[in-house]
Amino acid sequence: MPTRHGALLKTLPVHEPNDIYDTTFQLFTLQSPFRMNKTAHAIELLSDNRFVDLGANLRYFREKYDAILASRNESRDALASVRGTPDRRVARLHYDYIKKQLAEVESMLNRLSKLENSPAAQTTQ
Repeated sequence: MPTRHGALLKTLPVHEPNDIYDTTFQLFTLQSPFRMNKTAHAIELLSDNRFVDLGANLRYFREKYDAILASRNESRDALASVRGTPDRRVARLHYDYIKKQLAEVESMLNRLSKLENSPAAQTTQ
């Protein structure tokens, strides 16, 4: 499963005509006895727009990153900066990372919007 913004699942068609293989669609997945239903999970992921469409993917991660940053502000203790906490440095690094990821997502969304609104994209639609 893609675990980062911008990472997508992609399926590729078999070249037709094909003298070696039957080209009718068949989904093949390897699964261990400990993790059954890989095929069903693959179909579920391929059916979810956020894993196959870049715009949907970026909007999903923007919402996720916004929620993480909002939860930090809501749970923030007014005196935490004065008295400190054992994990203050780790938390700061974590939230700084999330802020950078959010900025990258916003940049990618802006670039995607420009591409979709470009004259070349308008003529193909």
